[in-house]
Amino acid sequence: MTQIPTPSSQDPRPARLYACGALLCLISPPALADTPAMTLDQQLVSAPSVESTTVAEMARFGSKVEIIDRAQIERAGPDADITRVLQMSVPGLYVAPKNGPFDYANYSLLGGRNDDTLILLDGVRLNNRLYGGLYLDTLPANAIERIEVLKGGQSLLFGTQAVAGVINIVTRSAQTRETSGEVNMGLDSFMGRSGDARAEQIVSNGFGDLGLLAYVSHNVSDGYQPFRSSDMRSTATDRKRGYEVSTFGAKATQAFGDDSRLELFYQYSDANLDFARPTDNRNTRNDRVQQIATATFEQQVNQDLSYFLKGHVNDWDTRYTRVYNLEGGGTRVLNHNDYWGFTDWGLQAEGKAELPGGHVLVFGSDNQWFKGQDDVMVIDNQQAEAHALYTQLRPVIAALPDWHPSIGVRQEHLSGGENATVGMLTSLYDLTEHWALRGQFGSAYKLPNAEQLYVNEPGEEMGNPNLKAEKSRNAELGLDYRGTLLDREFSASITGFRREIDDLITLDGDQWVNGDGEILVRGIEVDGQWQLNERWSLQGDMTRNLVEGRNGVTISNIPSFFARSRLGYESENRRWGAGGALRYIRSVVSAKDVDYGHYSVVDADAYRYLDNARRHRLSLLVENLFDRDYATSMTTGSPSVENLGRPFTTEVRYTYRF
Repeated sequence: MTQIPTPSSQDPRPARLYACGALLCLISPPALADTPAMTLDQQLVSAPSVESTTVAEMARFGSKVEIIDRAQIERAGPDADITRVLQMSVPGLYVAPKNGPFDYANYSLLGGRNDDTLILLDGVRLNNRLYGGLYLDTLPANAIERIEVLKGGQSLLFGTQAVAGVINIVTRSAQTRETSGEVNMGLDSFMGRSGDARAEQIVSNGFGDLGLLAYVSHNVSDGYQPFRSSDMRSTATDRKRGYEVSTFGAKATQAFGDDSRLELFYQYSDANLDFARPTDNRNTRNDRVQQIATATFEQQVNQDLSYFLKGHVNDWDTRYTRVYNLEGGGTRVLNHNDYWGFTDWGLQAEGKAELPGGHVLVFGSDNQWFKGQDDVMVIDNQQAEAHALYTQLRPVIAALPDWHPSIGVRQEHLSGGENATVGMLTSLYDLTEHWALRGQFGSAYKLPNAEQLYVNEPGEEMGNPNLKAEKSRNAELGLDYRGTLLDREFSASITGFRREIDDLITLDGDQWVNGDGEILVRGIEVDGQWQLNERWSLQGDMTRNLVEGRNGVTISNIPSFFARSRLGYESENRRWGAGGALRYIRSVVSAKDVDYGHYSVVDADAYRYLDNARRHRLSLLVENLFDRDYATSMTTGSPSVENLGRPFTTEVRYTYRF
């Protein structure tokens, strides 16, 4: 690919001209001669998948589910990680990457906190029990087929931390019997480079169909300065937050006849991630290796009974280095390749039986083992395990054929004596062909993590082994419409939610405690999509959150209001398309009671296939088109300063498919 000159980062005007020129190139007539359209016979390994289709299935019983498809993932840009995809695509989900791609982020779903949302990779829990946080900063977007977002309290089927919802990231699988794949190359205006490749094929052997897929990706950038120059002290010499992330993954799916299959998955990520600071910083970085492996066996025993068994390992190893500059000259090494990391193991079994009368019973066992080590933050007890049993009944009411309810219960025990029991009732009622009323009510819980129980850093944080599980009562009620508006396809939904939290786990000074009183979170979410005509489409969403604390205890980093909209265009033959998106964030209050947020950001994207066969494609993303200066979060130091979102950035990607 011909290298495109990049603009100066000092003056945004040439950069915008560059972006406009790239956009014109994308929508102008193709330079390559048209060839017969390439068609791939898309198939799946013949044995049907029966493994926890729970996320998608719950939409039939009253839970709100969003599906982000591959086309939406590709719009997120050539150096996209999962955080960027979620930020751009999921209605009702607030995402604020701290310092750009492949970094930590703030998340809020239905008024929840960072660790109120459970993250799954092909059904495997990624939230670690050592810290409880969301670690998505090494997951490449090119490996993902779709993302399923299940909203509301979901502890019944998914356990601790599924307080506000569940995000299930589904990796790609082989889908054709011809050898096929793609190669991508990308460049951005900060000289960030990205490249990835994928190959796949379904073959037959003596057992049945075997699907094979492998992928590799590499992303590198020096990044941008994530603080205002006025907030930077002269002692900070490393002023940009860069990254280098390399990933390899493979998946094999073996069918045994038409009723069972075995799936093996492995992913290896190697990342060097800078950690930006506005003061004293000479070199702070995480050198990280993450390995995820899963094995899943599924079987359709007969027409009425199916089950799956899944085992997984999630291993995370970080070497942390922190070197500060001193005021009078010289340096001070605070950490030199200090280790922190964890290993999670899990074994899950789930069955689904259709009973007489058409009733469906789901039942399962979920077992997790965790261990970790932290030479940066001292945690005295670094092991835990949790075991759960759950069941859900999905009855069929003959007298009410349009009503689709479910009811279930889960009991979970954590080593050390803590346990939790939750129940959940969901309901979907088809009012008419176009209207549906849905709702769910139940309890959820969040077990204390090892940091909260056992951290031992006098003057910083002190753990509390007597912490109780945080419990909540959750209710969601929604109305959905799917039909037409002005004779054009239109869908919309409105959801009201309410969460009452008891025994909130919080810091009282430097001591982890269960807060007194009840925390109330409530709000409303509205979203819709409208196909204006054959070429134009419009979609948007908005969320209003209201948080009420008790006895001086509350929760932080929850946006009071945020909204998004996107206008898209695709040509009649779908050879090219373009779109623009607007994000607006109102007030966000940090843990130190600092009000930040208050910004709007405009992004744009476009693509152009260069031939009829659709083997060659150019894509463009323009992020923060008007170069807004906005805060994604606040630093934890003193004084606290704003982490700035990514400035005006253009990214171009070339794709070749075979």
